[in-house]
Amino acid sequence: MAQIPETMDPDFAAQFRSIQLHFIAGLPQRLDEIRSAADSRQRYVALHRLAGAAGGYGFPSLGDMARDAMQAMDTNSGSMLDASLQKLALALEAIVIADEN
Repeated sequence: MAQIPETMDPDFAAQFRSIQLHFIAGLPQRLDEIRSAADSRQRYVALHRLAGAAGGYGFPSLGDMARDAMQAMDTNSGSMLDASLQKLALALEAIVIADEN
């Protein structure tokens, strides 16, 4: 789970946590969009959206993983893309499971 800085105003931290939980709840849908994309352009757009959003919600490494998958698509490296998508899926699932506990 992404940590909220201790120096953050408690009221803002509570609001941020609420927004963060909404983001986490949507991660399974984002993963499904990435996996079930009709074509490479749709997959790229879904990865791009995740890469852009993840850091803002406190998950910069998740954004990095999405960018790695985008890079694999840019270089047309199928094996690198498969590995990147698998790593991303595991990270997404871990975040969702950690949040449930």
